[in-house]
Amino acid sequence: MYKLIFSKLKIPKLVRWFFVAGIIFLCPECRHGDQKPTAELDNAIRKIFITRDQVFDLSGYAGGGGGNPFNLFDENAYVDPRYDKSPDAFIPVTNCQPSIHPAIYFHGSEGNRIVVDLKIPYSVKEIYLYDRSHQPDSCWLYSGNLKKWKSIASFTTVDEPGERKWKKITLDQETRFVMIRFSSYETAITEMVLYGIPLQPVPEAENFYLSKGLTKTPLKEFLGVNYIMENEPRWLKPFHYSRLYNFALDYDNDLSRDEKHIRFNMLHYGYYNKQQGKYIFDIDTLKNINHGNIWYSIRGVSKWMSDLGFTDKDRPLNRPNQNSEDPVNYSRHAAMMWNMAAFFGYNKTDTNLLSLSHEPRQTGRGSMDLYENGNEEDANWVGNKYCSPYEYFAQSTADWDGDEGRLGTCFGIHSADPQAQLMMSGLTGLDTNRVKVYRFLAGNLRNDQKFIWQGGIQYHYYAQKDGRGISPEADSLRWRLSKVAGCSNRIAPGVKCILGENGYDKSPSSRQSTPLIPGLSAAQSQGIMLIRSINATFFSGFDAYILYWLKDGNPQDDPRTYLTSGILRRMPDGKTKAYPGWYYINTLVNHLGNYMPDKVISESGDVWIYRYRNSQVQDSVAYFLYRPSFTESQSFSYSLDIGKAAGNEVHKISFVDNSVWGVEENLPFSDGRVQLLVDEKPIMLLCKEPAYGK
Repeated sequence: MYKLIFSKLKIPKLVRWFFVAGIIFLCPECRHGDQKPTAELDNAIRKIFITRDQVFDLSGYAGGGGGNPFNLFDENAYVDPRYDKSPDAFIPVTNCQPSIHPAIYFHGSEGNRIVVDLKIPYSVKEIYLYDRSHQPDSCWLYSGNLKKWKSIASFTTVDEPGERKWKKITLDQETRFVMIRFSSYETAITEMVLYGIPLQPVPEAENFYLSKGLTKTPLKEFLGVNYIMENEPRWLKPFHYSRLYNFALDYDNDLSRDEKHIRFNMLHYGYYNKQQGKYIFDIDTLKNINHGNIWYSIRGVSKWMSDLGFTDKDRPLNRPNQNSEDPVNYSRHAAMMWNMAAFFGYNKTDTNLLSLSHEPRQTGRGSMDLYENGNEEDANWVGNKYCSPYEYFAQSTADWDGDEGRLGTCFGIHSADPQAQLMMSGLTGLDTNRVKVYRFLAGNLRNDQKFIWQGGIQYHYYAQKDGRGISPEADSLRWRLSKVAGCSNRIAPGVKCILGENGYDKSPSSRQSTPLIPGLSAAQSQGIMLIRSINATFFSGFDAYILYWLKDGNPQDDPRTYLTSGILRRMPDGKTKAYPGWYYINTLVNHLGNYMPDKVISESGDVWIYRYRNSQVQDSVAYFLYRPSFTESQSFSYSLDIGKAAGNEVHKISFVDNSVWGVEENLPFSDGRVQLLVDEKPIMLLCKEPAYGK
């Protein structure tokens, strides 16, 4: 403010200095200004404010590793070691290191790296670190960027309690990014404070909108299911999406070790019919049922790598022991993805470019435009096979477009079919931090800064507590997912948010067993929990719900987790039996397929109520209501306010075990209210609003 006044009045610099000094002397509180008197006289050397969104752990442990990289900066507001006379009066205690299976986040020579994006370039003058380690270890600091780091300092941590204190590092670096690298999870740096001078105007804090809003996808295009392959298409009728589990070795079964001369096999689910003169694939039949969308979740390594003992949790590198953070080392996998997109995709390309082990060579079948290059890469129970965000990004940028063409012309799905989209490998939980790191890596390692997973941000999530499945309401599923959808939309606006796995086991011995409703079987209870979970997801802001699982091969009392999650059962005689859940989902889609979420009417008290609206006939609405408990056996009498209904008609739809349409009846109503009995099994009421839009 003073600078502005002085410049306009053209007051000499010496007079300006005495003016400001006089104010500081006469006004003690002004001496502190932003920080301390020195901060004013040091020409804006200031503590650099760090928010959670500016911190990125390249190992990806924040979701399942029991640690938080922001803990390195979370106590910055309480400490000021550069200016405080007694900086050790407040001792930072929160540790940024992982605590669950911590060693897996340090595999490889890079250790654990935390990057801070300062948003603008700073002249960084000092870095203070509070060291509470128990043993000596090596740490390094870097400036620069993700493409080229410059080492600016290194130090050894303390090992004696009496040595624990603030460590000051003096430097003079112009940089937007600062990285700290730890060689061991036993290192305990509990706070890091940066001081410097901004070289550009400091941007205002970003507005943080958690609400994404409700999906614009109708229910018939919202639902999907996980399975391996189904040879009876009728069982897939209520599902728009099919997520098929596959292994890379089914398509890369060439035993050659030379990644430049591989021939791939696309016939895992099909064959060439010589009489008809065409390829026959089950996925084409399945796709035509609901004009749906099928994609492969392809995980694992090539056949020759598998024969060496590597598993589906190993990185699909060209050969063992290569740098797993370099996209060039995934060129074999990227070539497989190119051939797959050229063969199954929508773009006709030069067949001479295909490298296939079978004839004839064809392209542009129009079977798939979605491809998922893995499954649960973030699993922390696989030990040192855990895949970091950096490793998955390196594979993905190769699989998407050959790392922006750097690998060559026939690498990556986008290079083969511009319509193709890459689906993010499903995460084991609702880990938005990992998605944030993906965006950060893509935005700083790719020249186009593109978020390459335009096919969808995919999460896997099961409502569970204390080793048992719980109801979606007890889990606050809708609220939980709504927060995730909002965060995901902020990370990658416009990209679909997909719940790629969710479900319940029927077996009471499973840790994902369905909550049992009194008087109902496990299969009936499962079906009820599923349609309540689908409803919660539909009203959360998510854009797709992919059920886990379609068909069991085991009896429903099998105690193993996720082996009784199906809504179908393959019986010993080879026939298929449908569980109640399959009928309930069909009933839901048959009546509400064209409907979109409209409004959450009530999520409190004895009855929870949601309103759907027909996307094609805007005055048609449906109410979905039920008791949110699972321990009551008595129905509850409830009066629902629906306002005036056109034609004086209200249709009630009840879910029943052996009908894909349920049971329909007309209900009388008076003064805009309908009296009905409500219990844990949802019911649907369909009616019209004559005054809609007026």
